[in-house]
Amino acid sequence: MGRLISLFTDYSQLENRVTNYCGLLLKLLYEDSPRRFSDLLDKLTEGTGNLIIGPVFEQQQRQQKSVPDLVISQQAFTIAVETKLNDWFYDEQLVNHLQGLRTHSGTLILFLLSNFESDPRDKFQIQINQAKQKNILLIPLSYEHLLEALEKVCITDYLRGLIDDFREFIDSKGLLPRWKYLLDVVNCAGTLHEIEAGVYLCPDTGGAYRHKRARYFGPYANKAVRQIFEVDAVATVSTGLEEVSFKWINRPEADKEALTTKAREYVAQFRLDDNRHTPIQVFVLGKRQKRISKKTRLRVCYLPSCTSGMLLLAPPMKPSWRPI
Repeated sequence: MGRLISLFTDYSQLENRVTNYCGLLLKLLYEDSPRRFSDLLDKLTEGTGNLIIGPVFEQQQRQQKSVPDLVISQQAFTIAVETKLNDWFYDEQLVNHLQGLRTHSGTLILFLLSNFESDPRDKFQIQINQAKQKNILLIPLSYEHLLEALEKVCITDYLRGLIDDFREFIDSKGLLPRWKYLLDVVNCAGTLHEIEAGVYLCPDTGGAYRHKRARYFGPYANKAVRQIFEVDAVATVSTGLEEVSFKWINRPEADKEALTTKAREYVAQFRLDDNRHTPIQVFVLGKRQKRISKKTRLRVCYLPSCTSGMLLLAPPMKPSWRPI
């Protein structure tokens, strides 16, 4: 028999704690408002679940051989959630979950909850189709999407406070793609020619050259950032151009082989001498943002340090300085 969701969990494994906190939020939302819990499930299933939470009261409902004056009924459903700290789900485990769900009646849903860095539906399309044949909804769900849906249906100050705490917790455990809203601002006054060629290069020696993952890159020169690029990938080229390893690739669809070739070529073109004794960090820059508001430029101009910094952007591109 499973353990009930509790405020006072003694789980030591992070995955179990995350599961408990997710279940606790869902339980508290249901106890606060079954209707809003139903709204949440509708958002998470994009309306495909057709779930009605709680009893339905109907008058004069015709049955096979009679018409009772009043009928109170409740729809049967079972929702299973498989929680992961990464997006590696085992096929055998999913098959077993689907078989287990088939022992229940009514609407059946299996959520795969993880930190998906990109849309996971293509990745799980085979499993989604297999589940559909068994009349089960299989839905990959990111922590980010779960939070967004919770924020839309939780209107009380109490629940909103809990969601804020939950967001802070899962963010601290690296379960949110925060990098999607980060702008990495770096002093490039002497290397704008490299930026124009589509790359930012620096020694991979840590310290002042340590960078957090960010979706955007802003070259700082002449007291302003006048252009912003999306970062396709960040790689390290070892001394002598020998090896290329990736710290992160922001575009999963990107050709890793092509990025590897680009990284080597950029170092060979601009930093060959430095690379003889120092590994080089390579920011492969992608699409240039078409428009930057004056407000954005002003905020960047007054960063506490014009050497480098991180700007947290709330979509759509509304900058607000926060130390990171």
